[in-house]
Amino acid sequence: MDTSDRSARGAGIAFDIAFALAAVLGMAFTAYMISDSWGGSYAVFDTAVAAVVSLLALGRRINRTWTAVAGLVVVAVAILVSQVADLPQEPSPIASLALAVLVASALRHLPTQWGWGIAAGGLAVILACWITGGFRAVAVMGTVAWLGAVAVGASMRGADASKRAAVERRRAAEEANRQWDPTRTF
Repeated sequence: MDTSDRSARGAGIAFDIAFALAAVLGMAFTAYMISDSWGGSYAVFDTAVAAVVSLLALGRRINRTWTAVAGLVVVAVAILVSQVADLPQEPSPIASLALAVLVASALRHLPTQWGWGIAAGGLAVILACWITGGFRAVAVMGTVAWLGAVAVGASMRGADASKRAAVERRRAAEEANRQWDPTRTF
């Protein structure tokens, strides 16, 4: 392990701490706003969905595929339940943020087809949000979060590939230098 591996791990931990703090504060604020406008009991479902998807996002390193798929399923079911039960539109801003973390992580780390499949699932969830709720702030925030996830995940995947290629070029150059012996005669 070199120092870049340690700094990347530290950045990942810092990101997870910042995300967890934003998720908790965001869920509290959203619950307050829903309670104020819809009534206290309406915030329970929204908060539960956001908490589950946020926990999946925080646990994404365990299995990136299944946490992302589970997040998509939870949000898709939440959209259906909120539509049928006349609850506030889903996914909430925090659930959208957590889903964006899962999509970006999948795009960065999973094989290309799987990553883009997860991203397509995210797009389907966002389209379902638009179809069931129409043009509302929740749908716009979900769309922006998904677009950001695709942009960040794809660009980080490209940066990782460039870094791997540079490391491989450096390794090949070092190997070539080791094999060259100026004292050797032909």
